[in-house]
Amino acid sequence: MREGVDRTPAQLAAVIHARRDVDLGPVRNYLSAVTDPDRTPVHAEITAPSVEMADVRVTVSLGWQDPQFLGTFDRTAGTRMIQVAISARSTGGSTEEPDINSRAVDLPVREQIAWVRVVLGDLADYAYRILNDMAQLRVRPAFFVVFVDPPTPRLAPSDFKWLLVCGGRRAYPEKLVPENRELHTYLRRHGDMINADLVPHPQAPAPEVWAFEFVSQLAATFADRLGRMGAHRGFTFEEVSLHGRDRVVVRYTWHLVDGDKKIAFDIDLDGLRASRLREFDDPRARMAAYAVAYILFDQPQFPSATATLVDGVTWVRFGDSD
Repeated sequence: MREGVDRTPAQLAAVIHARRDVDLGPVRNYLSAVTDPDRTPVHAEITAPSVEMADVRVTVSLGWQDPQFLGTFDRTAGTRMIQVAISARSTGGSTEEPDINSRAVDLPVREQIAWVRVVLGDLADYAYRILNDMAQLRVRPAFFVVFVDPPTPRLAPSDFKWLLVCGGRRAYPEKLVPENRELHTYLRRHGDMINADLVPHPQAPAPEVWAFEFVSQLAATFADRLGRMGAHRGFTFEEVSLHGRDRVVVRYTWHLVDGDKKIAFDIDLDGLRASRLREFDDPRARMAAYAVAYILFDQPQFPSATATLVDGVTWVRFGDSD
């Protein structure tokens, strides 16, 4: 181990930057290309002596892929996932480059992060270190990723499948602590991932438009079904109303042989919209309205988890909690 074992990743990164035997040109050219949506670079790699361990050489490899199948992203943004793999091998005191048969060694995490900061620059503030169970059995490269909506870095979605990046049976991310104070404050307040339910669908209308389309189609579907029933209607509607842009209330009476039953739907539009996108990848308000409207006419039995009796009216909640 070299002198200065207590140095921080930032201090180690400064040491690496100052070294003349580290050629960052290929990496910088690669990042310039990968953050340009019109270019498709393939791979970049640098090898240099470790700054923490004697007789050890470090290899830093960069690649990228489209992460759309790994989580929920805005498909219009052209998101790219930059992958950084860091491995270290003993040279055994030799001046020659280590080969595949050289002994792999665990590089200290602080030096791993230092190399990530050196090769990614400001993008490193948005990087994640991926940990998995396979490293418990043998020495493996360290994996880091950063997401870019070219050319802007972004956080990972909450439903990202980390296991598919590094393999193993279990995997989880560890967010690198950013040097940017504003980002650091944001992460402390809001967390280090983006709620996948808040990622906009490329064909989805604005929430205000979606709300009006939903309530309009809902009322039209009710009217159509009642018209088809003719004189044998079993329902009387008292209210179909939009409250703001995110709540719809439907109140009706179900005429049964055993007596009337008063029911009300309390529909959380944001939650309903999110669940439709998550379960069916369907941004259409009219299809969501059809689904809710037809429940009413199918003699439903509402689960106690979503239904509450208040002053003789059964209130049924619809939305993300369903």
